[in-house]
Amino acid sequence: MKKKLYLHIGMGKTGTTALQDFFAHNRDALAQVGISYPERGIMSNAHHLLSPHIPRFLEGQWQFEQVDQWAPAVAEEEPGAILLSSELMAWADEAKARKFCAQVSAWFDVHVVVYLRRQDNIIMASYNQQIKAGPQRRRIDLIYHKQMERFDYPRILAPWADSLEPGKVIVRPYEKQQFHDGDIRRDFMRHVFGVELDERFDLQLGNSNPRLSLVAGEYKRMVNCLVEDAEKNARFNELLMQYSAEMDVSSTSVFSSQAVLSPAQRLEVIEHSRAGNEQVARQFLGRDDGQLFLDPEPAANDEWEGIDLSVGTAAIITDYLKQYDPGLVRYLGHQIKAYKDAMAFQRRRAARFLAQSVLGSLLVSPRYEISPSDTAPIVIGGLGGSGTRLVVSLLQNMGVAFNGELNESLDNLWFSLLYVRRSVLLRSDEELDRLAWLFTNAMRHGKEVPAELKTTLDEACSHDRSPVLPPDLLRTAHQSILSVPAADDLPEHWGWKQPNTHILLPMLDRSFPEMKYVYVVRNGLDMAFSENQNQLKYFWGDLLLEGDITATPVNALRYWVAAHKRMQGFRQRMGHRLHFLSFDRLCTDPDSELEALREFVGIPVSKHKIAELAADIAPPATTGRFRQQDLSQFAAEDVNFVKNLGFEVA
Repeated sequence: MKKKLYLHIGMGKTGTTALQDFFAHNRDALAQVGISYPERGIMSNAHHLLSPHIPRFLEGQWQFEQVDQWAPAVAEEEPGAILLSSELMAWADEAKARKFCAQVSAWFDVHVVVYLRRQDNIIMASYNQQIKAGPQRRRIDLIYHKQMERFDYPRILAPWADSLEPGKVIVRPYEKQQFHDGDIRRDFMRHVFGVELDERFDLQLGNSNPRLSLVAGEYKRMVNCLVEDAEKNARFNELLMQYSAEMDVSSTSVFSSQAVLSPAQRLEVIEHSRAGNEQVARQFLGRDDGQLFLDPEPAANDEWEGIDLSVGTAAIITDYLKQYDPGLVRYLGHQIKAYKDAMAFQRRRAARFLAQSVLGSLLVSPRYEISPSDTAPIVIGGLGGSGTRLVVSLLQNMGVAFNGELNESLDNLWFSLLYVRRSVLLRSDEELDRLAWLFTNAMRHGKEVPAELKTTLDEACSHDRSPVLPPDLLRTAHQSILSVPAADDLPEHWGWKQPNTHILLPMLDRSFPEMKYVYVVRNGLDMAFSENQNQLKYFWGDLLLEGDITATPVNALRYWVAAHKRMQGFRQRMGHRLHFLSFDRLCTDPDSELEALREFVGIPVSKHKIAELAADIAPPATTGRFRQQDLSQFAAEDVNFVKNLGFEVA
């Protein structure tokens, strides 16, 4: 008969360190109740060296063991039930997790134990941990969307549950109110082994893994940008942990959750994860109501201090560091001088912010904000070839100014230079403010571009986007944006057209909060056979689609569907500032579509003028081209989506 093996796979930031310290400290007591916590594969009281998952930063650093190396010895040497614990295991990819289960099951009767923390809380806790460890340099508001996908609990649990018999994956919520007797150690022993802890067990108090306070965490994030030396970085961490413990008592509290996400961001994470959590609650906990977590959710109007570090508080922290290690602060000063003009934004921003408290000088970059009078442009976007050029011409005749460097398709090349590149999706709010200032200044004012923003402009021009935006075209846009004459007067209605704007809509909506956006939509089946597949082929294909993204008609339709569904998701956010314009209806019923467009942009145009514009509109020869093609190649659901939007499909 196989011995029982319990694999505690985490997850990280769910009390794993406290549990592992408890298991290691109470080996003798565990043995008395028939449980072995082996010494083999141990690092920091956890069995990390037996994990199927090897983090990249540990490759070649630790000597990990394969199952066939450790399993026979552990099965033979350890009496009773065997408990292994490592939070690394939870991050094994699907194939490795399944293989690991199969290999271990050859030697043991395997059970898996995992604690799950509500996603907003675990994202914030993990972020703090990464700042402490040193690798995290980016603000959480730039990365939390990716983290939302990472903590997909049904996906994480699936390979373990599928590989083991029903009931052998034990899921426990990481919430104090759901712990047995309010203690995770008592909860683990009761729900995994059916053991109540008695006087034989030593329950040491305290937090095995305290966090940095909010302000110390932001200070440490900036230090991470500047200090790559591991020993010095660790010394900063040691002192900042000491500062946190003295200045913020909650930093040592086990269940304190550092509010580095705003209430609105936390609710976004919670809502994104709700369906998956309900599935886990029903499948693994037998809860028909689908309630995995019971702690109250934040309210959108809850007070939140934000994560910005004030100059005054930074000075207090710097003085504290000087008191304990003045040499370390002098080293930080050298790094600040070295990186104050670095091309990398995060590094440059950190150096300039910390300069005042460390060097006694102010190197903080100026803030670039556009005027409230410039926040209401009319912007046109859509898929390439959808008819956006016609819409520009119509709006120009209605009185909208589309200035700037334009190509033959009337795309704004200044916007293309600054924004149409993948890297723009990773820019910080401050960097996006700079781009918005550069673009708006060129479009509206013609002020001299500051030297610092010339560097930003040079960096944008250095990105090769051939063949769609070849280098000579970018250089032309770069030169002209620097030579815009000062404006004498400002048109009331202004805007630009660039089909790719629909991908960048969230950042544009932030920079231009009164923007009105026209999304031009053409029959998806016609678009599938368009020669213009630049967005799919060169820029955003793998952003909107999974799997194959070659520029085939099938993938072109998939891209069309994905883009349209994404745009529909912006209806609630933008409301009356978002207008879907059907190119097909514009061609067949121009009067009605033009009147709807005029009403959307809010420009008084006479009925006579509308009739004149309508008279010049006719369907292009490419309308209905899909009828000469084999439509059986398309997925039925994609064709139905086109049909449900009112377009012809036959």
